[in-house]
Amino acid sequence: MRRPCRRTATFTGSGACRKGPTVPMPSPEPLEIRRGPFVARFAPQNGGRMTHLRHAAMGDILVPTPDASFDPLYWPKAGAYPLFPYHNRLIGAAFVHEGRRYLVKAHPALGTDAVHGPAHRRPWHVISRGDDRLVLALDYQADEDWPFDFRATQAFRLHPDGLEVVLTLGNTGREDMPSGFGWHPYFAAGLGKQVFCDAAKRWPLDAVGIPSGVPPEARAGNEPFPDEAFTEHLSEWSRAAAVLDGGAQITLAGDWALPHLVAHRMPSYICLEPVSHVAGAFGFPPHSRAETGLRIQAPGEERSARISLRMTAKT
Repeated sequence: MRRPCRRTATFTGSGACRKGPTVPMPSPEPLEIRRGPFVARFAPQNGGRMTHLRHAAMGDILVPTPDASFDPLYWPKAGAYPLFPYHNRLIGAAFVHEGRRYLVKAHPALGTDAVHGPAHRRPWHVISRGDDRLVLALDYQADEDWPFDFRATQAFRLHPDGLEVVLTLGNTGREDMPSGFGWHPYFAAGLGKQVFCDAAKRWPLDAVGIPSGVPPEARAGNEPFPDEAFTEHLSEWSRAAAVLDGGAQITLAGDWALPHLVAHRMPSYICLEPVSHVAGAFGFPPHSRAETGLRIQAPGEERSARISLRMTAKT
């Protein structure tokens, strides 16, 4: 089996690793799980996405995904999708690992940069399913979008008051792999809705809106977010919350494996993204990467993280 761009030290040039998905993501019938007032819908073939999360009395928790089929490079700003094996921008669509320079395919809308990893642009498959739970998996083989093999899973379970998500990433290749993961939900909260996070640190951003490599600044845990559009990269958090358009309050928490959070607000949604590493960490000096949460996974090594989402009526 051909494994493109796996063991070559440097991948450069216009002909290097430039094949990829160019057709719309497939859109079979969505899967659905339910518990109490909650219903969640999924499109495994469309990047392992959760397309809807809704409460019977308080409406949409996530911005509902409008279309069943879409170009995988231009995904809808809706639902929630997985971030494997990195998140946010990969500057120059390149990184250095163990002395080798790897080049991956850039996103056409970002010039020379890649973004958010390839997992949400690949079909996933169902491992198990119950009335209130679903497990999806992706067995990824090295290609032009990422030069290492891995297996990713998402385990979803509804609870009487919300949702639990467990993310798992395993190195299925034969060499060490730099890696991270996270979850990218679009919560249905417009401008003016209260948003909170208790993060103790904020990262200074560069010209494209990701951490510049300058050490993070102290942040008051009770500091409010602005009402206008913004992007912040935060660390040392335990809880984030938002009031949704339907009147509910959601509270998001991640375990120790997700010590960082990206908060991105636009007029029709707020993204609160629990992530394992700081955005841009692949471009930081090697001696400072460990502090960012970026990990090196050995062959056969597996790592997991748990996210909880709870919802209450806003009083």
